[in-house]
Order: sequence, then C-alpha cells, then structure tokens
Amino acid sequence: MSTDTIPNSETWDDGVETPGEVTDRTEEGGWTGDPPDGLSGPFFQKLGKRKLQGRDAKVLVTAKDGQTGVGKSNACDFLAYVSDTTPQGFSRDKVTIEPARFIELYNELPLNSAIVMEEAEQFDSRRSQRNENVEGSQKWQQARVREIIAYLNLPDPSMIDRRFEKLADFWINIECRGRARIYEKKIHSTKQSVYYKTLQTLEWPNMDESATFQAMDSLKDGLLDGETGKDGLIRESEAQERIDRAVRQAEKETRDELLTAIYRESELTAGDIAECSAVEIQGSRIRQIANGGS
Repeated sequence: MSTDTIPNSETWDDGVETPGEVTDRTEEGGWTGDPPDGLSGPFFQKLGKRKLQGRDAKVLVTAKDGQTGVGKSNACDFLAYVSDTTPQGFSRDKVTIEPARFIELYNELPLNSAIVMEEAEQFDSRRSQRNENVEGSQKWQQARVREIIAYLNLPDPSMIDRRFEKLADFWINIECRGRARIYEKKIHSTKQSVYYKTLQTLEWPNMDESATFQAMDSLKDGLLDGETGKDGLIRESEAQERIDRAVRQAEKETRDELLTAIYRESELTAGDIAECSAVEIQGSRIRQIANGGS
C-alpha cells in the first residue's frame, strides 16, 4: 500500500478526512524492537533530515489515557535539549505557556531552535473561549518555515482536533513515566484519510533538575494560581483583562462627560435625555452623574 507523508498546512487538502479518535488511527509500522540507543532512532533521523533541508517540525506530545504525572513536560524538555542545535542551545526563554508568545517566539528565535508550548490545549477551538487563542493556531498554520522544532504539550490524545492534525508532523504519546511511543503523521493515498505510523519507542533520562524543566513547572503553577511569573511579567490573559477594564472605564467616563454637558448646557431635562435611543440609563441616574455622582 502506497502512502505519503501529509503535506504542510499551506497545502492541506480540506478533503482529507480525520475520522474518529487519533488513537484508533495508528499502525505499527516497521518498528518492533526496544528503544534505540541514544539518538539513532528514525524519529531523530527524520528531524536531522528536516534540519538539513531547512524545514521545521511540529510535534504534539500527549499522555496515554490522560494520565497525569507521567512526564510530558519532562519529555519535552529532553527532546528540546537534543533537537535545539543553536550555539546557545535550549534555554528558559524558549518555553512559554501563552499562545500569543508562542507565535512570537516562533518568528523571533534563531534558526535551528527548539521551543516548548505548555498547556497547548489553549489553542483548541473546541475548548477555547478566547478568540486570540483560535487565531493563534491559524497564525501558526501560516507561519513561514523557520527551521524551528516545536513541541506542543497536550493533556491527552482526545485534545488533538483537526486543527492540530493540520499543523503536526509527529505525535508522541507518553505511555508511562520515562517511556513513550513516537508516531509520524501520514495520509492514506487512496482513502485520503490521516493515520499515524509508529516510528519508534523512546526512553529518556529524568530532567527534573534542569533549569528549563523547572521553568515549565513555574509557568504551570502560575497558570493555576493566576500569578505573574518570576520575571515580573503579567500573563497575557491578565493583561487583556486589564486592557478590557481600562477600555470600559474610558467609555464610561466619556459617556458621563457627554451626558453632563448636554444636561447642563441644553434645555433638555434628564428625562428628555433618557428617552433618546442611544441612552441606556434612567433620568435619575443622569441627574446624579451631572451633579457629580459616581
């Protein structure tokens, strides 16, 4: 049976089907042995080939059955370390939990960098309530190839919707702590449907003590607690809330100034003003505002 690797997002055919759960569309492929030694396995060979060709790679990382504590972030940390081939290597500034910052990093970092997006389900249009998150994944689809290896950390395979499948090149599913199975996204040449072919299994060392892994933990703690990061920067969502509040306050102040001017400088009563179609408050409130009430 002839198959081809799925094209990138710019040439994705909307007729391609993604039927059912991702976990129901896997094939064993040619890999049946133990995890290969070091970085000799087919996944790393494919990453190396992409680097030689000046291509990027987008990798989804999940936990089997939504298990917690199996080391998704730990695996992302290890993979980013070994796939970042810049002179400075993988570092804390290449980790984020904010969709907008992830897009910025994708366009800012040196070629051959690796980046990690924690809590990447924020991109998922089925669950996201913020337009910028949905727009963020669309922007990522449109991003030019920049020889970046990107790892998106998702809770479980059910979080992989069609948008993610359109973006991804590989999928890594953590089966237990320290062990994962790596798949390559493929397209069936006759059925025109997406499936995943096993490339290899993977075992990796414990990365708990690395500065970048600890940075990932801090970001997730900050998301849960609603706090700013250790760098003193405000999370994007909190910054947007502050902007929204400031806009509402400015609109209210402008409204109050206009209503006060009309009430004081015209012959209209507060009741007359309240009857105007553009006014949504009562006459008593207009008098209160005009007389200096807040």
